[in-house]
Amino acid sequence: MISARFRGKQVVVAGAICLGAALLVGVAVQNYETSKKLSKLRAEDEKTSEQLTQVSDSLKQLSNLPLAYAETPEGLKLVPAEYGVSKDDLDFVKRFRGPLLDLTTDFNKLSPNQVKELLRTRLLAEFESDPKNLTLAKTKRGALITFAMLRVNGSMPTYEVRNSVPNDFRNMLLGTSGNCSDFTIRVMMVAEVLGLKAALISANTPALPGHVFADVYDSEEDTAYMLDANFDVQIARNHTEGRGFFEALLASGADEQDNFSRAAKVKALPVYFRFVDPGETGLYGTPLSASYINKIRSKREDTWRRWTSEDLDDLVDWWKRIPNHRPRTLAEMRTFLTAIPAEFNSSSDYAERLRRTVDVELIEPDRIAQATAK
Repeated sequence: MISARFRGKQVVVAGAICLGAALLVGVAVQNYETSKKLSKLRAEDEKTSEQLTQVSDSLKQLSNLPLAYAETPEGLKLVPAEYGVSKDDLDFVKRFRGPLLDLTTDFNKLSPNQVKELLRTRLLAEFESDPKNLTLAKTKRGALITFAMLRVNGSMPTYEVRNSVPNDFRNMLLGTSGNCSDFTIRVMMVAEVLGLKAALISANTPALPGHVFADVYDSEEDTAYMLDANFDVQIARNHTEGRGFFEALLASGADEQDNFSRAAKVKALPVYFRFVDPGETGLYGTPLSASYINKIRSKREDTWRRWTSEDLDDLVDWWKRIPNHRPRTLAEMRTFLTAIPAEFNSSSDYAERLRRTVDVELIEPDRIAQATAK
């Protein structure tokens, strides 16, 4: 009986041992599975951390690479800043795009005076139609002049490399490609229809090695302007007492020129070159590209400030050495571009006064054309 009871305890003990062993095995298996899951989670966590580090490094690189937008046939694309333009600047320049007149305008059926009046009416209507145009300058008149320069730039979407301006009146106003000479002649035409005086300025100096821009005067506010319609740069000089921008600047002494250069507001407005026609240079050498020209934008203010301070003597020397590049009004430009209508003659002696200031004259054929224009 004792033995039976003992055997019963043995059975109970053996059962307890088996149950305990089973529990231990179960716990061990569970711990093993948990360990596997933890190892997997740690591996995934390490991989995620590595990926996050890579993303962080990439973002750091992007933060050091200024990006901008470029217009492509597929839409806007982010590119290095030197190749594109900011979204705000792009929205700005888009406001001024389009031909100055309807492309279907028949110049053969209109007199030059009718074309001038049509252009004046169109520009004033466009200017008045957008209240944002009034923010372009402190005064309404100044804003209109800035608007006119921007519209000229926006009316010629393709920068074209060529040696001369086509001798065609319609092309001078509505052509869609050109270089600094084309932009300047067009902005001078616009200036005259708006009641301003204008002269073409040609420069070949260290800071501006081959460029053309306009000297414009507004009698309503006695303010003279340098207008670079090619690169959308404007410098104003107030209270010139009837003198043009360069007439006043070149008549002043070296100290006054330096002071003006430091204090002048060089207004470098948004500009964006989308298309370039390399002309004949596309057949040989390395032609200009839109990205190359766009690089110049960031240097515009420094270039013009340095030019007005350091290059004025070189400018006068250029005029003295190369008579064909001396300042001229539109009427005087008819020596080279006979298609400019004689009706563009309201600048009278504006360029002549500048030439007298620096003691240069027109060559004989130009003086004959000037006398005819008067």
